[in-house]
Amino acid sequence: MRSRIWTLTGCALAAATLSTAALADVGWGAGLTWTFGGPKPVSGPALGVKMFSTDKEDKAAATLGVDYSFADRSLRPNVGVAYLGKDNIYLGGDVGYSFGQQGLNFGLGAGYVDTRKK
Repeated sequence: MRSRIWTLTGCALAAATLSTAALADVGWGAGLTWTFGGPKPVSGPALGVKMFSTDKEDKAAATLGVDYSFADRSLRPNVGVAYLGKDNIYLGGDVGYSFGQQGLNFGLGAGYVDTRKK
């Protein structure tokens, strides 16, 4: 039951991200995420790409991405939020599904995003 709620929440967030992206300019980025938690708690680095609901700097954005987790050697699709700062840098947090752990885990990350001034 709990897993179903998380899955539905993730799908709803992904749909919201995609619908917002259709209305505005999206941003694209790549970065490093530190993952933790999950059904078999394994923490470690993950490298991935993300789509942001906006490409304006100094704004918050919804994210949709996919990472490769080095800790459990698997792909990790994710949804989350990020702050797009100056100098094309983002900071964010997300919830992802680890195929290696067969469950949800969390991540905090930073990286490059292609932004425009307001």
